[in-house]
Amino acid sequence: MSPLPCGHSVDDLVAHLAGDAPELAAHVAACPHCAARLAELERRWSAVRETAVTPVPTPPGLVERVLAAVRGVRPRPAGAPVEVDREGGRTSVAERAVLAVCRQAAVDLAGDLGLHVRATAVEDGELQVLVTARYPAPAVVAADDLRTALDRELRARLGVALVVHVHLIDVH
Repeated sequence: MSPLPCGHSVDDLVAHLAGDAPELAAHVAACPHCAARLAELERRWSAVRETAVTPVPTPPGLVERVLAAVRGVRPRPAGAPVEVDREGGRTSVAERAVLAVCRQAAVDLAGDLGLHVRATAVEDGELQVLVTARYPAPAVVAADDLRTALDRELRARLGVALVVHVHLIDVH
């Protein structure tokens, strides 16, 4: 942007308005070019300032989705261990470990299907996976494909079958 006839730039005026250039105060008060440009800036920015102080309501369901995501990252510490049959006996695996394996498997598989894993949780011994889909991926089919692939992958990684539920929570 070209400088004003007085030699100052709009950037100088913005810095002055932000309080970063107090040395311009005397010049701005006396210069008709700066005064005119400041009035224009003020007119343009008034709508922005008004919008900035307008409260924005929380979108419906946002709190629940955030809490579900947090639960997916931080499982309940008192979760029951999962019993896994192995050669020579049974092994107890902490719910936290099972959830970490499940989440990583879900993330590994979801990307190829056009899905993004938003949260995972183990509730009542069943894996809950919340996903979003990228438009125009066939979201419902992709979610079902993820459930099938995740079931197969968890059997291979853990040696145990978990009930897997994949919930499509958003398409973007």
